[in-house]
Amino acid sequence: MARRDGKQLGIFGRFWANQSDRHFQIITNVSILSAALLVWGIIFLFVLSGASDPSKENIVTLTWIGMLIGAVGTFYVGPEFFYYLEQKQLLDDILLLDSRAEVLRRRKEGEDAAIMLGSKYMGLMRGLLEAQEIPVGKNLSAKNSIPMRDSNESKDSSWFNNTNSKISHRLPGLDILRVLFYHRLLILATLGSLIILVWNTLFGLATQSGSREYTIDLTEMISGSSSYYYPAFHFDPVSILLIFFFLILLTSTRPFDNKEE
Repeated sequence: MARRDGKQLGIFGRFWANQSDRHFQIITNVSILSAALLVWGIIFLFVLSGASDPSKENIVTLTWIGMLIGAVGTFYVGPEFFYYLEQKQLLDDILLLDSRAEVLRRRKEGEDAAIMLGSKYMGLMRGLLEAQEIPVGKNLSAKNSIPMRDSNESKDSSWFNNTNSKISHRLPGLDILRVLFYHRLLILATLGSLIILVWNTLFGLATQSGSREYTIDLTEMISGSSSYYYPAFHFDPVSILLIFFFLILLTSTRPFDNKEE
């Protein structure tokens, strides 16, 4: 991929080289999509037993293909994503430095990380050097973009791209919540769960007599009842509790406001 020094040949190699500023974004999106396809395939085929349900046979093949693509994508792109993520976290740490001596000491690794991540991050590194009155080398060709340490930074960032979330402050011991990949994954998983639960409650997910208009009663399903299908729409205590839980969890992924402290 982009971090390798070997010569890239062919159409894909030239295309990849021309997207140098978007390598991190592309790898992040491909990693999320691959992981989602893999997880959905495992849940649908092995947890929900979708392969043995005649009413879902039209999507079984697509699910197998998607899971295979997701597995290959996760295997090959996943390591690249974590390498890029490591470099971004390293650069983020350097951009937060206030000591001129410390910036000088870590300048080389910061420049290397910024160049690999693209012009946006090169601009941030260049801005840090200029803010500390350190001469900027020609290798940082991006325009000046001095990093701002504004306490209200989270307000200016989008929900999906902001890792300074409410839940990360409520659970400070879980550093994983400040990693962009897992922040996005939490949003997507929570939103997907909400959609499935609400759809099951209002319109039904189960098929009876050829009609997909039956709600799965999770309360009776968990209690071991032999019959837990009801005509939609239908409410049950467990579904309501789960809907509220995921709704609260989704709200907690919103950007943190310092005024809430």
